[in-house]
Amino acid sequence: MPIGYDFSLYTYGPFAKEILDDLDYLSYLDAAKIMINNEKYNILPGKDSAMDYIYEKAGQFIEENKDTISDVVKEFGQLSAKSLELITTIHYVINDYKENNINFTKADISKLIHEIKPYFSEDEIIEKIDELESNNFVKLI
Repeated sequence: MPIGYDFSLYTYGPFAKEILDDLDYLSYLDAAKIMINNEKYNILPGKDSAMDYIYEKAGQFIEENKDTISDVVKEFGQLSAKSLELITTIHYVINDYKENNINFTKADISKLIHEIKPYFSEDEIIEKIDELESNNFVKLI
């Protein structure tokens, strides 16, 4: 889904600074409560009154993508930060390799991610790739 951010690989997975800018703006509007504790973000809904403004600005995008947004929240919304880190890193690396016409295997992806994030074993990474592939969240070919 095109969301307008330019991601790069960062400490805990793909990252775009503009997301922090947008979160600050949502906080300013009281549309979100953002609490930072030990460099971890806890993002909670803000005041309902701000949602009218948000919907005015993003309503068309929300309507066009509501099924996908709902599916993503349903599938990934309850996962831990560590699980999301692995999933998003896998997704980012596979898409980056495809966009740059780099031939790769699961083992290549697993080795690269393990080098970047050694706390994930290569077997754990391959298992997650298999899971994502079987649920059609990534395609290796």
